[in-house]
Amino acid sequence: MNIELSLELMLLVFFLFLLSIFLLNQWLYKPILNFIDAREKMIKDDLESSSNNDSEIINIQKEINDILENAKKEAVSIKEQAYLCAKANYDKKINDIKVNNEKEMALFIESLNNEKDILKEELLSRIPEFKSILDSRLKQMQI
Repeated sequence: MNIELSLELMLLVFFLFLLSIFLLNQWLYKPILNFIDAREKMIKDDLESSSNNDSEIINIQKEINDILENAKKEAVSIKEQAYLCAKANYDKKINDIKVNNEKEMALFIESLNNEKDILKEELLSRIPEFKSILDSRLKQMQI
């Protein structure tokens, strides 16, 4: 076996090597590098978007908390107003009933006084009759 160095063969191998490097660069390495760059850009954009979304979420949560706090304050205010309104209505009804009862009581007392006066006058007018009945009964008892 003879090993000889052939310049043409070496040039041909070198040319084929350069051609394969060029073709691999065009068909394989550049598309892979472009894909990796696009992927890195997409990941970076997604991270920025998610960080923007995080800040939006924080802002939305703050808004929700503010709305809930305002709603709680408003509910307490409405509850207090309803309580005060109900208390005012209750007090008004109680006062109306008290005034009505006092009027009825005054009328009742007046009617009782009138009846008492009438009864007293009637009794006074019948005293001689009672006296005569009493005398007759006493006489019957003595006999």
